[in-house]
Amino acid sequence: GLFFLSLLIGTHETLAIYMGTFFWELSPQQIGLLIISNIIGFGLGFMVTAKLHQKFDKPIIIVISVIGLTIFWSAAVNLRLFGLAPENGSMELIIFIIALGSVASVSGSVLNISVMSALADIADEHELNTGVRQEGVFYAARSLFSKTSSGIGHFVTGIALTYIEFPKQSLPGEIPSEIIYNLGLVDGPFAMIWGLIAVFFYARYKITKESHAEIKEKL
Repeated sequence: GLFFLSLLIGTHETLAIYMGTFFWELSPQQIGLLIISNIIGFGLGFMVTAKLHQKFDKPIIIVISVIGLTIFWSAAVNLRLFGLAPENGSMELIIFIIALGSVASVSGSVLNISVMSALADIADEHELNTGVRQEGVFYAARSLFSKTSSGIGHFVTGIALTYIEFPKQSLPGEIPSEIIYNLGLVDGPFAMIWGLIAVFFYARYKITKESHAEIKEKL
């Protein structure tokens, strides 16, 4: 699941400057404003995650947050592909992207906190089964695998840009509309594929509050 989630993240991160400059035709100042979605999203994510963990089991939270991240990170682009986004370069477009991006950021924040918390639960289960506590190994392995997978995501996206024949040297407004549309397909539906596959694997995580309580009691 982490592998495909990292492919999703790597794809969007690689395309961010292309999307802002060529797909949305934003100025550097306008692109800078998009960071607001991360500020809003991460702040809200930290605020609500603990409450969500009190009310719901982590497997449900993880799956829903992966779905939310996958859908809303590509939502603005997908809506533009259907002709439902504000005009390029407009302030309405900035608000539009920030609003949808904030939901994605909330989902990503909740997901990251929940997964790191779930690793501690997995470490408890592993200790119960083996008698060995390896929490540090789990966290280190996740960090290394995440970075490696994200790098693969950058590589795959580079191949996709080559496939759609995106020009290496060009200015906003000068690229053929069909190539801009294909760029949107890569950042939209193509990127979503990795997230939806990740959902399948994360759904296999089954440690609930009840089962974890049993594990703690046995420990």
